[in-house]
Amino acid sequence: MPQIHASQHFDAPPEAVFAALSDHAAFLSGPGMRCRLLREGDTMRDGVGAVREVRTGGLVFVEDLVAFEPPRHFAYVIRSLATAGGRALPIRHERGWLDLVPVEGGTQVEWRSRFAVEVPLLGPLLAPLVAARIRRGFETLLARAARRLAAGQ
Repeated sequence: MPQIHASQHFDAPPEAVFAALSDHAAFLSGPGMRCRLLREGDTMRDGVGAVREVRTGGLVFVEDLVAFEPPRHFAYVIRSLATAGGRALPIRHERGWLDLVPVEGGTQVEWRSRFAVEVPLLGPLLAPLVAARIRRGFETLLARAARRLAAGQ
């Protein structure tokens, strides 16, 4: 099962970075991307039990938050992936997670996700292409969040 990995240094403490990244509606929104909470978490708005919908590039992801450990870790599972027109896409998502590691001068964020493209015969060939595109998206989101946090937004 392919694993995507993106990494970003933030010039801020883990608590500030976690607050910025776990505010899903703000973190997962921007040019060509929109996120909204479909259900708040069990004990915290963006925590475990939260369900979010992410729309980007003609795709709609519905994700469940399955772990929330401020200020070090949160994880999600993609419940469904479809085109904006509602056509389901053959992806099986094992888990996505962000780990925040305190380092000298700030925080290192490691974002990983594991998935499979479930298309007979072609799935293993398509997976590296899909993974590369998703990794670039992760890198863009993390870099944008680092700039926002540095600017005090």
